[in-house]
Amino acid sequence: METKTATFVKNMPKGEFRGEASLYRLSHPVSYYFYDDNCKEIHKETSYVIVSAVIAMFSGPETYIFPATETGEILNWGELDGSYRGGLNHDTALLNAGYELA
Repeated sequence: METKTATFVKNMPKGEFRGEASLYRLSHPVSYYFYDDNCKEIHKETSYVIVSAVIAMFSGPETYIFPATETGEILNWGELDGSYRGGLNHDTALLNAGYELA
């Protein structure tokens, strides 16, 4: 089986995200979905994700992965596989999603 990797691209500006957020390029794309205006489920893929680690009010530390563009624009705010609560670690979230850091 081929190793899936995540390569750090850049840290996201502090004003755009609470906590620590970074953009990563993936060797294998991830799938995400959203609903169009007619409530039809639309599936897409991207090779970029933002990993965000923040201490959220009422729920504590969490590290979430979101699909993104190559410039760091969030494509959907639904958390991707690998996201977790209870910690603030980008590496752990990416490993949970099946990606090793390159």
